[in-house]
Amino acid sequence: MEYLPGNTQLPSEEYETTQLESLKPSPNRSAIILASNDVNDHSLFLNGLTQNILILYQLFESLGYQSYLLQQPSGSSEKKAFIHSYRTIRTQDILVKPISITAFIEIGMSLDAVTRNYLRSIGAKIVKLYLGNILNIDIETIQNCGSIFFHHHLVGEIDAIWTSPHYLQHLDYAAVLNRTEMDRSRVVPYVWDPCFVTQYGTKETMEWIPPTRWEEMDIVITDPNISFQKCFFYSLLLIEAFSKKYPAWKGKVHVVNGDRIKLSANAHNTFLPSLSMHQQGRIVLYPRKSIHTIMRDHRSACFITHQWNNDYNYMTLELMYCHYPILHNSIGWADYGYYYSINQWDNAIETLHQAITSHAQQLPIYQTHAAQLIWKHSIHHPQIRQRWKAILAHI
Repeated sequence: MEYLPGNTQLPSEEYETTQLESLKPSPNRSAIILASNDVNDHSLFLNGLTQNILILYQLFESLGYQSYLLQQPSGSSEKKAFIHSYRTIRTQDILVKPISITAFIEIGMSLDAVTRNYLRSIGAKIVKLYLGNILNIDIETIQNCGSIFFHHHLVGEIDAIWTSPHYLQHLDYAAVLNRTEMDRSRVVPYVWDPCFVTQYGTKETMEWIPPTRWEEMDIVITDPNISFQKCFFYSLLLIEAFSKKYPAWKGKVHVVNGDRIKLSANAHNTFLPSLSMHQQGRIVLYPRKSIHTIMRDHRSACFITHQWNNDYNYMTLELMYCHYPILHNSIGWADYGYYYSINQWDNAIETLHQAITSHAQQLPIYQTHAAQLIWKHSIHHPQIRQRWKAILAHI
């Protein structure tokens, strides 16, 4: 092909086009149904599970499927227009007017075996997607909650078991538990999208603001404190050691979900009072808050998270998206941001010092880290889309 002088010429190896779905409407789109609790402005931020459901919904829509949320909507729940835009369906709707279903995916809830059997009879594949440390949760539930009972596992009529990459260690357990063949279990790509930041606020009203002096910078701990896996304990010890090594720092520590500490007499009456920061009145406990409230309340803070066996965390991505410095111990994300290892105490202290004293100067580099990490898990990333296409085609 010949070009006139001045006409655009692009090196093909640098501008290779990926295969995209057609924009032409298809009247015969197959459905993917995601079993869900009622999604509303409250349940959306109880944990990352409900957010994950909506992000997968968007991913499947963008791959050419027709997505549905299977739920019994509550008329009294508050929902922004953003949530109302998601297509919902009830079990009785499927019974009255069967539709072509590629996959019925249970996330955080379970259908009874009879309903699963009916869905399989009309061609749907039943998938159980686990997005939690189910082995650890099951052990702790049995040990600590003798009276609790909920349908966490309902066995029978499951075609495939899926887990996120950071829960690979529970994949075989999940397959055995559900009496599903090992070769029918697999790891699926982790996905994230900033829509919950942008749809429930604006980045400008939540973006990190450099503090006037690093010595006054506060630190926020937002772990749920419901198990040893995501707990304030290590973070408080790390901050205590940091405050003694760098006494010029006079900031406070804000522990969100800190009201759970009060449920343990030993933690509240013995551990906390033993810390010099507590004796100085620099540790403040709060009840649960949404991520938007946390960011708006602490625009110039540094964050720390401790997530043993929970390598990936939406909160880390949300904070990095809004440029907040956050120390994390996600091995899979060790190349991004302020990573620390719980096995390297001195290095962790120095990493915290770096985040508090130098983040404003290092912000351009940090923004590049954040952008690359977010793109790595984006529903628009070509490799993510290609892998999901293959998974859905071979359930």
